Amino acid sequence: MTTYGNLKPMDATKININGVENIFFTSIAINTHRGWVYLDLEPSREFYELLARGFKPSSHAKIKLDRRSRRVLFHLSLEKEIEIYRPGNIKPIDVNENSVATLYEAFSIILETDLAETTLGYSYRKESIQKRNGSDSSETRKVMKKLKEGKKKKDYRWKTANLVVRDILRTRGVIDSY
Repeated sequence: MTTYGNLKPMDATKININGVENIFFTSIAINTHRGWVYLDLEPSREFYELLARGFKPSSHAKIKLDRRSRRVLFHLSLEKEIEIYRPGNIKPIDVNENSVATLYEAFSIILETDLAETTLGYSYRKESIQKRNGSDSSETRKVMKKLKEGKKKKDYRWKTANLVVRDILRTRGVIDSY
């Protein structure tokens, strides 16, 4: 058996989780200045859950003494092989003040938002309201709140983003904004 510094696994049992047999050590021997000390391990429920998710015990182990509870804590590292997701479908998106340009299948599409016209229209309305009522009055503030310029702009942005993201989800791609 392999020794980890002054730690040596002793007894091993096979655990069958999700049809895969894993070998786990149930007792270890620690080399101290007085000789070998043999300890039984009690794995927690979390350990078995991690084994069921595909994690495997690695060769790194750490032992700590808990002096308050007068026990030995055995820290075992777990490792898991993962796949790196590399999307093959990258969608370029160009966001401007008046439009959003993107690719749909093989065609370039420009979604017109007319956000600049909306902004100009609101600025003209605000100007006329301020001329009528004065720039700093309670009546002006009430009328300005009723304009709801921010909500309308946000609605434009959400709707165009929704169209683009739905298309990207349909083709299982990712967004590349520049």
